[in-house]
Amino acid sequence: MNRVIALGAAVIGGIIAFRSLSTAPRRRFGAALSARMLRHMERMMKSLPDNSPPKLVMSVLPRLHEQNEQIIAMLREQNALLRENLERPH
Repeated sequence: MNRVIALGAAVIGGIIAFRSLSTAPRRRFGAALSARMLRHMERMMKSLPDNSPPKLVMSVLPRLHEQNEQIIAMLREQNALLRENLERPH
């Protein structure tokens, strides 16, 4: 019971200390934490086998992005043609 109270007090103290920091140190801390998480994620991805689902998803994402860009371009072209057709008097 005492450990739970001590842990709770430590967590609340940490939250208060973190909130008392000005925004600049908080941003630096957030950026450092993000960079650390990114490095950890990169190491974890490298350690996975090539046929693991996360690696397969990451290999497909660039192709999906390219396909989405092509679809968006085609839809914009189609919209322009439809607007042109609607503006033309019949």
